[in-house]
Amino acid sequence: MANLAARALADRAGVQFAGGRIDALVRCEGAVLTTREPELVRFGVAQVRRVLRARGVTVTHVVFAPDSPRALLLGLARIESASDEPLAVEYSELWDLPRGEYREAQSACERRFGGHVFALAEASDVTRTRPPPAEPARGLALDVTFALPPRARRHLAFAYVALPEDEDAGSLVRAWRGRVAEELLRIGRSGLSVAAYRELGRYPAPR
Repeated sequence: MANLAARALADRAGVQFAGGRIDALVRCEGAVLTTREPELVRFGVAQVRRVLRARGVTVTHVVFAPDSPRALLLGLARIESASDEPLAVEYSELWDLPRGEYREAQSACERRFGGHVFALAEASDVTRTRPPPAEPARGLALDVTFALPPRARRHLAFAYVALPEDEDAGSLVRAWRGRVAEELLRIGRSGLSVAAYRELGRYPAPR
């Protein structure tokens, strides 16, 4: 996955960006789901979708490279219930970066090392996640607990930023807040195969 500044590797083993792995962890009614063991993986142009299912809950976790000149990826998690009962869901977004100087803010956290800042932040319309109460041994994490009504769905959006330390990661995240789902649609049928994308004239074949 790539744009003008971000380079990430997505394969069936996972998603790697800026030296760390991006994953989701979901706990619901005794079931534990993780994108390290997805039920289904689908690749599109500049994106990967991983699907988890258990006990009436389906989690679709999409990580993609937006049309941006800055080094960031965006993520969208959709949590759906097929149950006739309300469900309690604990969700964690994880970016397994090496250890570094750790800081946290509302719905965001960062590590600084090697002259760069690596930030994980919620980019939903209304932020509700929080960093864990204790500093992670390594990497970055955001947690949220919510009630999922019967036959309902919830969406969470995230930004993963890797910038030189003298740049403002916060302003970059704020620029994408509330726009993640819109950008996934705007880049245009990016869940299709490369061959299908070329048929639309959006991804030219190499010369």
